[in-house]
Amino acid sequence: MDEQNGQPVISVTDLVKEYRGGVRAVDGVTFEVRRGENFGFLGPNGAGKTTTILTLITLLRPTSGRAVVCGHDVVAEPDRVRLRIGYVSQDIAVDDTLTGEENLYLQGRLYHLDRETIA
Repeated sequence: MDEQNGQPVISVTDLVKEYRGGVRAVDGVTFEVRRGENFGFLGPNGAGKTTTILTLITLLRPTSGRAVVCGHDVVAEPDRVRLRIGYVSQDIAVDDTLTGEENLYLQGRLYHLDRETIA
């Protein structure tokens, strides 16, 4: 799906994420987000919002269903998905003893980027 031709930038179909012990954090979620659309992802604590987002950014693997970001399946093409997205956590993810440049370098190395790519 190409976000340039009006197709969804994000497409989620029947997404399920089940943890050990049979706990279902996400249970059959389906939605689409199109280019330029403002989309709010709302729900009470424990509704599966964070789990869904972590699946979309390829940090969690779905139990079943499908999620596609910018035309790339999050399970089949996680590296392609990561090239197209950015994610900022609500939690502080920087080391305040490092400079901004040092924090960026650290994050790049955590994603196995070489020095030239980070620079």
